Amino acid sequence: MKKVLVALLLTTGLVFFNTGCKDRGDLDDIIKIIKKKKQNEKKYDCPTMKLNVGDKCKTRDGKIGKVDRNCNCTPIDAPKYDCPTLRANVGDKCVTRDRKVGKITKDCKCEAVDANKYDCPTLKANVGDKCKTRDGKEGKINKNCECETSTTSKYDCPTLQANVGDQCKTRDGKAGKITKDCKCEATTNTPTYDCPKLKANIGDKCKTATGAVGTIDKNCDCVTRGK
Repeated sequence: MKKVLVALLLTTGLVFFNTGCKDRGDLDDIIKIIKKKKQNEKKYDCPTMKLNVGDKCKTRDGKIGKVDRNCNCTPIDAPKYDCPTLRANVGDKCVTRDRKVGKITKDCKCEAVDANKYDCPTLKANVGDKCKTRDGKEGKINKNCECETSTTSKYDCPTLQANVGDQCKTRDGKAGKITKDCKCEATTNTPTYDCPKLKANIGDKCKTATGAVGTIDKNCDCVTRGK
């Protein structure tokens, strides 16, 4: 009985083997179709990089980053720019493809600047350009064509680091005060005061009864900031 069963199994195996050999061409075709299907399933957000948005990547200088929506590898600890691809902010200086000096536009393009047209002709600079204050600190040109740093933004006249009415000295060494145009204007030899009793002008530094430092207001009172 065992011999009969073994014979039957061998016969069945040979039948399937012969059939498989005949249909080998069909089997190859099926394998090819499956492979193509798998390839089509591998759709990337960034085909060139073969990566998706948010995937880990390495920048050109070897830093670890993530793939952004523009298919750029942005370092995780990278500073935030208006134009991440250019690693620059709107108003920053740049060089166009034809080697002309320009600045970054709102569309994140480097647009050539007419050398004769400046936001601040006297400074030959544009709003947002880098600059240096008189005391050598780095800053940026503001809308008033003044070199402003993060620490000078609280002044009426950031470039001078002073407020309107503050005492100053003119170029020829005379005593004066800061005007609304942020210029040091010499006072007369017999000065007239906004507040004659105090012998002081509006905006001058003063001390309150408690000894706190303040400035003279329009009512000729010594007021500290924040009040």
